[in-house]
Amino acid sequence: MRNVWMIVSGIATVVAIGGVVYYFFPKQPAEPVVSDPSSVPPLPSTGGRVLVVPAGNPLLSANRSQFQQWFPAYCGADMYIQPEPKSHDVDVCVNGIVSRVADATGVKLTRADVTDPRVKAHWREVMGAK
Repeated sequence: MRNVWMIVSGIATVVAIGGVVYYFFPKQPAEPVVSDPSSVPPLPSTGGRVLVVPAGNPLLSANRSQFQQWFPAYCGADMYIQPEPKSHDVDVCVNGIVSRVADATGVKLTRADVTDPRVKAHWREVMGAK
């Protein structure tokens, strides 16, 4: 019984010391403190170019992985590469894209947003289509 009491009192002592250390010692700052402002690296330059993208259509600023996530298989090729895509295929693709973009971003697109020529040009540029 004496051994059990020694173990319990040892654990209680360790917990008490840990609690004192936790509450009485100051926490480290989350970001390092910079004493010399000249040592902070400058922000990268954009070369004077600014891309203006309407806030309502995330397809105009999507990257390759977003297009792959939002477009059902073969829909980009069916809609943007074929000279005359079938209207049924376009409808299925548009509905899938609208649903996936809404789930990912909360933005509800329309058919006109998905079939916008700017989206087509951006998709072809990002996906490497000719």
